Amino acid sequence: MNKERLIEKLSEANVRAVARLITLIENENPLSEEILKKVWKETGKSYIIGITGPPGAGKSTIVDSLAKFLVEKGKKVGVLAVDPTSPFSGGAVLGDRLRMTGAQSSGIFIRSVASRGHLGGLAATTRLLINAVELLGNDYTIVETVGAGQGDVEIVKISDTTIVVEVPGLGDEVQAQKAGILEIGDILVVNKSDRPVSDRLARELQMMLSLGDKKDLESPIVPTTATTGEGIDELWEEIKKHQEYLGKGRFKDNRLEKLKYELENQISQKLFTKKIVEIGDKEITKTSKDILNRKIDPFTAVDNIIKE
Repeated sequence: MNKERLIEKLSEANVRAVARLITLIENENPLSEEILKKVWKETGKSYIIGITGPPGAGKSTIVDSLAKFLVEKGKKVGVLAVDPTSPFSGGAVLGDRLRMTGAQSSGIFIRSVASRGHLGGLAATTRLLINAVELLGNDYTIVETVGAGQGDVEIVKISDTTIVVEVPGLGDEVQAQKAGILEIGDILVVNKSDRPVSDRLARELQMMLSLGDKKDLESPIVPTTATTGEGIDELWEEIKKHQEYLGKGRFKDNRLEKLKYELENQISQKLFTKKIVEIGDKEITKTSKDILNRKIDPFTAVDNIIKE
């Protein structure tokens, strides 16, 4: 499919064309930028729900149940699931898609992508990947993070509503996450709430919220059992409340802050790549040896490279 044909198909919300664009973005193919320039005005129209939390919390099952629920409500949904990078192939393990059989059978577009070593629970190109998924005309785009623990917080720079999923059995680990992943949650979910200790976890979370900084809209705690769909309707009600809370004013301000963050990252990455290419590997190696042999300090070396 050539570039012109691909752009034409993307304007028709063609699933195959979107899948092709995602592959180009993942591979950092320069063609992806050319295509996104042409279709940019058609992106940014879906509401983005981010779902994060520790491994084994049931994030994929919640995404599966929530996506099906939204389709039953007459909403169009796309799912982007970030998986750990395979050490063998360099691609995604695809574990998330294996757990989303219900959503797949409902005809929901689901794409697993590899984190490729990027920290924060997302891939480096996640924002652009979301834009590609949005070309399908989704009302909601759900993004699930890798699930690497309390450092898995970059999703807050991407999503409009961030859902943090916790699960009974973490014990004191919840305290360790107070200054990390729990603080980013617009909604906190206690999944596997059929377990006996789930009430205790909910109380601990409530206590931690009361000790933290007060928000204009307090983060609700929603018990769910995603395998049976229990609590998904309540979760949807809380998402709607948060969406209404954002309204037009807060929503645009939030989006602006996130786009500024993304723009700064892209500028930084482009300048870095350009400079590295200009310098060349030989010069980098020579300067590194000079630093190693204490002929120059790293600060002066960097300043010299930038001046050049």
